[in-house]
Order: sequence, then C-alpha cells, then structure tokens
Amino acid sequence: LMLSCLVFKANCEPDYYCLNDGDTVIACAAAFFAHVFLHTLCLIFVVPLFGQESSGDDANSVTYKSVCERLACSWFTSNPIYCLRSQYIYKHSPPCTFYSPGKEHLMELNEELGFYFDNDAAPEEDFNAKLVDTDALKANFDKLKAKLKKDEPADAQTDAEGAAKAQR
Repeated sequence: LMLSCLVFKANCEPDYYCLNDGDTVIACAAAFFAHVFLHTLCLIFVVPLFGQESSGDDANSVTYKSVCERLACSWFTSNPIYCLRSQYIYKHSPPCTFYSPGKEHLMELNEELGFYFDNDAAPEEDFNAKLVDTDALKANFDKLKAKLKKDEPADAQTDAEGAAKAQR
C-alpha cells in the first residue's frame, strides 16, 4: 500500500514522470501487486532460512491435563462468562473459578470439568522479622574463615615443596 501511495504522490513531480488518470491507477495497482508478490516470495523462501529447527518437540506427548496442572490460566478460567455459567446455570460443584493473577491458590480442583490446577497459598510475610539474619551470616562467615585457615597450611607446604624442587 505504501508503494502505491509513493507512485501516486510521485506522479507529475518536477523531474519525474507524469501519467494521466487511467495510467496512474494502473501504475498504483501494479506497484501494490508487485509488492505483495515480492513480500510473499520473501516469506516463503527467505524467512525459513533463518528459522530454528526444534529439537525434542514434545507437542505430541504433552496432554491438556499436564499443562493445566502447571498453569492456572486457561481459556475456561480466564473467561468470566464461562465461570458465571458454570456457577449459576450448570450449578457445577465446585464451579469454574475465575483466574486472577496472584490468587491462584483460591482456584478449586475439579477434575470432572477439566480443572486440574491445585496450589497452596504463599506463606504470609512476617513484617516483624529482621531484614537481614545477621546471626546466620556471622556463622557462615566463621565457617568460611575456619575452612580457609585449614586449607592454608596445606598450601604453604606444597609451596615449600615446589621451591625445594626448583632449587635442585
């Protein structure tokens, strides 16, 4: 479309060609179809050259159930009309629970309807806890120092042996 517009706007510009009305329409249409043809050829022949071969494509072995056990959001749980119909018209027990990010733990398991996602609520944050566990940091730091001191004599001994061999 842009090429057609360019041909139309360039018509009768200074130092360019000047077509009459009928020829301008034909030139714009020809530019459009030529662009569509070239674009299609690029999509068919050039783009696949840059594609990646998929290795280990397990699309044939993955089931709907295995995906729904991992992901809370599906077409059914993200569709508010389906969830309302499930609750008020079909009277499912438990009904389809509407998906809301961060509230996945509220979704109810109903394998009969195909809702396989089940999750526990995240632990509540303790706002009275220390921001940094300094005792644990100090214990880890002491362990690291002890380990370095233990490794230090062995390193000194191997350095002394290497110096003795070099003198011989």
